[in-house]
Amino acid sequence: MSAVKVGVRRFAIDDPYYLILALRWPAFLGLVLLMFLAANLFFALLFWLQPGSVANARPYAFGDAFFFSVETLATVGYGVMTPASLYGHAVATAEIFVGMFLTALATGAFFARFARPQARMVFSDSAVVAPYEGRQALMVRVASRRLQGISEPTARLSYLRNVPVGETSFRRFDELKLVRSNIPVLSLTWTLIHPIDEDSPLWGLSEERMAAEAPTVMVSIAGFDEAISAVINDRKTYRREDVRFGHVFADILRDLPGEMVELDITRISETRPAAPPLKAVEVQESAVRAS
Repeated sequence: MSAVKVGVRRFAIDDPYYLILALRWPAFLGLVLLMFLAANLFFALLFWLQPGSVANARPYAFGDAFFFSVETLATVGYGVMTPASLYGHAVATAEIFVGMFLTALATGAFFARFARPQARMVFSDSAVVAPYEGRQALMVRVASRRLQGISEPTARLSYLRNVPVGETSFRRFDELKLVRSNIPVLSLTWTLIHPIDEDSPLWGLSEERMAAEAPTVMVSIAGFDEAISAVINDRKTYRREDVRFGHVFADILRDLPGEMVELDITRISETRPAAPPLKAVEVQESAVRAS
């Protein structure tokens, strides 16, 4: 489900921790570089304003002041240029103090981004409404991109739709009961199945009804990722155009020698038309031929 919130900023300066985690890597690296350059330009300006404060620096040579600032902020100290006056020592001391804080902040920001658990789940691009035990069922297929399994995964499937009430309409969440809402371990694939029976909110579901309700199917997965030893959560939403009627998921498992099983995760979204149900006469004829 996509939404636009009015009055809410995507990146709020008054919430720096969220800002650090929400930025994409290129933007985050650009922000760190911008802070580094801003700090060095500020202190370089202070050195530049007082000629003679830095030994071996050319008078009013901003380049010399800038690179001396970089060396001071990084505590490199090549020895060619050094503070040469009380003013120069005071500015260098202030810059080293600021540099310690900037280094600590940058280190903490990098650690926070790297240490944050990332759910490497993959969901089928489409949900399908397919035959299941003599009736229809809504199905979604999920898997993990990591080699290790997901312990005790739990799944939830929700149906969000428009419900007219008087002259207006409300968005209503319906919890869809699954055949299995949890399994011991997710090492291959897991097909989430919601039988569409008389007790289901989807009873009588059709493409026309979905067009009128403009629904969103939301699936969420939670479990313990053995690869990173952390609890992970992930979710995916399907709009009306993402639900395929009369299709089933293609088999993406293949037996290998030595009791091994191959999973082709690149085909997790692959579907095929469901076989039409056999009529009673065809079932009887098949039974007679089998006997």
